[in-house]
Amino acid sequence: MHHDLQGRFPGVHFYNPALTEVQADVAIGAGTRVGSFTLVQTGATIGTGTTIGSHCNICACHIGNNVSIQTACHITRGVVVEDGVFIGPHVTTLNDKLRGGPMTFPRICKGAKIGGGSVILPGVTIGEGATVGAGSVVTRDVPPGVTVTGNPARVVTRETGKS
Repeated sequence: MHHDLQGRFPGVHFYNPALTEVQADVAIGAGTRVGSFTLVQTGATIGTGTTIGSHCNICACHIGNNVSIQTACHITRGVVVEDGVFIGPHVTTLNDKLRGGPMTFPRICKGAKIGGGSVILPGVTIGEGATVGAGSVVTRDVPPGVTVTGNPARVVTRETGKS
């Protein structure tokens, strides 16, 4: 279902357009690269200079500029990924609460780094410049400049000397 992706997005590099699906009403900025077997769903916006790996599912969300999303990530509807974020392979964001109530959407702030295999729960904000260690399950907000690891993710370091 590539429907001439290069014609629709002339400044975007698709590793293999025949193996990539970009649905209607999607915006992708120039200089972005999209891997094979990736689905970009209706309503998604992706900034410039961003890399989306292979085997990703990108729902109706907002991804900023110069973001790196590695292979096999699932970015759910409503998520905001700000500029300069790194998301390792096999990261999953969630937006549905198990016990009902309204959906709440994760936010990953500017320059944050999310280690591979991590899970970001509904409504969680990862602060600017924060780091999430590989395999972590993030159940609550992560302050800016902090490193968290584990299940549930807990603070292991705080940034110092920055104003």
